[in-house]
Amino acid sequence: MEAPKTIFCDIDGTILTHFGNIYENTSNDPIILNNVLETIHQWEKLNYKIILTTGRKECLRKITEEQLLRVGIIYDSLIMGITNGDRVLINDKKNNGIKNTAYAINTVRNQGLQFTNLTSKNITIDDKYLFTKIEKPWGYEELIECNDKYVVKKLFMKKGHSCSIQYHELKTETIVVVNGSLNISIGENIEELYTKSYSQGETITIKPYTIHRMEAIEDCLYIEASTNELWDVVRLKDNYNRV
Repeated sequence: MEAPKTIFCDIDGTILTHFGNIYENTSNDPIILNNVLETIHQWEKLNYKIILTTGRKECLRKITEEQLLRVGIIYDSLIMGITNGDRVLINDKKNNGIKNTAYAINTVRNQGLQFTNLTSKNITIDDKYLFTKIEKPWGYEELIECNDKYVVKKLFMKKGHSCSIQYHELKTETIVVVNGSLNISIGENIEELYTKSYSQGETITIKPYTIHRMEAIEDCLYIEASTNELWDVVRLKDNYNRV
């Protein structure tokens, strides 16, 4: 039987609405974010140790505890005064173990925990987002590898078709054209996208919040290697009327 997990979870912007700064976060009535209560109650039932962390100063402990109690958030420990810099968890792996023992999950501020399911196979990805092959109106995509570090997909796009104009809030992806040719449009403004043709062996890396679209000049097979936020896509415009 798997041992219970230990969870270190941020407060403002992760489980409670982030209002902009510490003063506003403590002076406003707390607003619990999407799917937070359900997720934390699941952790409690599974006997996970829940350690909340926050950049709020130690002098704000009492009001923070009152806010958490008011919205029904249960936990084991509360660590105050975390810096605003990067937060790094270091842990050793078991001898000859292939499974990691420490994981990192980034969420979009104030989006809640709707995409977080720590009971899933890969920890950082809810099992419901895993697939082998999905037919698309423009072709198909096939999952080759998915783990808590990276994802590799094979995609086929039919000549004259295109994916939606979209961007990602967390995901970084690298496209490698295997055969055929592909127009890739990128930019910061949907009205001012720069388009370049990519053919066999050519690559491009697309960072978060970069608006982009792929369009097949001819039947095209390409590989997408990315971080593992499979659910992370914001469609701005779509030829097939998808949401």
